[in-house]
Amino acid sequence: MPVIWLVLCLCLVSGQDRIQRDCNELERQCRTCVGNLNNRPDRELPTLNRECREKTRRTWIWRNVGRCELTRLDCLGWERPMNCGDIAELARMQRVRP
Repeated sequence: MPVIWLVLCLCLVSGQDRIQRDCNELERQCRTCVGNLNNRPDRELPTLNRECREKTRRTWIWRNVGRCELTRLDCLGWERPMNCGDIAELARMQRVRP
């Protein structure tokens, strides 16, 4: 039984590493393409950042997230609803201290 547990853990860790690499590659590909967007709000997502900053002001110190970083975070958080709190957590934003 311990051997099965070990194999299962190794598979999970390996799968997580693969997802991380794939999501990072997705962000890199996005960056090569997003430079062609002439519309600054499409790149910088000011509405999302403003709304999330407001919604999370008591729990997170929000920093602006751009289109490509959000794409990577969405990839990493495929099993989450991806609300503002999830985005902040996956982006490793700083928590507000009580």
